[in-house]
Amino acid sequence: MNVARADLKRLRLPAIIAGALVALGAAAIGTTDYYLAQANAAYATVKAQRVAAQGRMSKASEEEREIRENLLSYKRMQEQGMIAPENRLDWIDTIAKIKTARKLFEIKYNIEAQKPLEYPGMSSAGATDFIVSRMKLDMLLLHEEDLLNFLSDMKATGKSLISVRRCSVARLERGGVPTGQALLPRLRSECQIDLITLKDGKSA
Repeated sequence: MNVARADLKRLRLPAIIAGALVALGAAAIGTTDYYLAQANAAYATVKAQRVAAQGRMSKASEEEREIRENLLSYKRMQEQGMIAPENRLDWIDTIAKIKTARKLFEIKYNIEAQKPLEYPGMSSAGATDFIVSRMKLDMLLLHEEDLLNFLSDMKATGKSLISVRRCSVARLERGGVPTGQALLPRLRSECQIDLITLKDGKSA
């Protein structure tokens, strides 16, 4: 009996040390799991941000590629004599004809002064320069197709390369409209459109 007690006394310190080591090991495992979870969450966030950034870059590259292709096609048409320099009076006449032919409602627009084209990655094309006039367009519509038809007719004229920068369509308030009246517009659209032409880079 005395021998057993002596053995227990000798084992007490190693047992305490062993327990402390087990506790430290458990704490270390818990801490490791915590930081591992944090690292995984941070990695997932960074990965998602990278994927989103790559998506935005891919979209921008695709838009730039489409613009380049359109500009090259437009330049070939101009070289073949299919496109004349921009004439504001021609556009006024063209818009009036489209409005009449399509039986459209009110069309308001303003064409800004010409300036060099400054799209990302775009530059002058040798002996010629790309010139752009921005048109601010305000239309009353019966339905969205009125706007689409108008833009399609403008592109079909071949007078300029038509690049729609943005368009917004909002519903009009119908309060106070007399009954029994002819068709009335239900929508209003506001657009910014670039009218792109070419000019001789050597000319003033």
